[in-house]
Amino acid sequence: MPIDDVSPFMEAYRTLKANIEFASRRKPIRSVAIASATPGEGKSTTALYLASAYARAGQTVVLIDGDIRKPTLHQVIDRRRSPGLSDYLLDPGMMPSYVLKDTFIGAAFISAGRSVPNPSDLLASERMTELIALLKQAYDMVIVDTPPILAAIDAKILAAKCDGVLLVLESGKAREKAVLKAKEELLLANANLLGAVLNKTSRKSNPYYYEGYGK
Repeated sequence: MPIDDVSPFMEAYRTLKANIEFASRRKPIRSVAIASATPGEGKSTTALYLASAYARAGQTVVLIDGDIRKPTLHQVIDRRRSPGLSDYLLDPGMMPSYVLKDTFIGAAFISAGRSVPNPSDLLASERMTELIALLKQAYDMVIVDTPPILAAIDAKILAAKCDGVLLVLESGKAREKAVLKAKEELLLANANLLGAVLNKTSRKSNPYYYEGYGK
């Protein structure tokens, strides 16, 4: 089922998109990692809706499921897990166009790919860096869904390779200690922390709220 373009969720994500564009005035932001401290805080939903917001604004966007360990995006949009990111990183002969798929979000999509024993090594590879650079040449925006920061090193690796990272927090669930630890881990990885997305709030008119860290 297509995303409702006039829903309050989409309006909130258009605001989030605008905030990212404001940050781009200081430094170009063409790739954004979407992370969370712990599982279940809504980062994959944020990645999905943010990609849709860019697409509906007439910009070209590619959404990457960077959670090779426990991917979910391919299930949400009813696509196959493989071929995908891990397959591309393992096969030097595979072209990016082979793994890109158009979806109902209006964006290109790269699924996580097949399960591998060493996802962090693949994501840390120069080939991953080259892939992001290649996609930034082909698309206006690259959005990467990552594993939870405190569950695996993968998120920090991907965040450091992107121009910026958003930290998704669930209202009423996020714990201060975990949030501060996640922020610390991102900063230690030299990631450009753009701010936080607080979701599942009680604000009926704005269920997703963006707040910068004031860096």
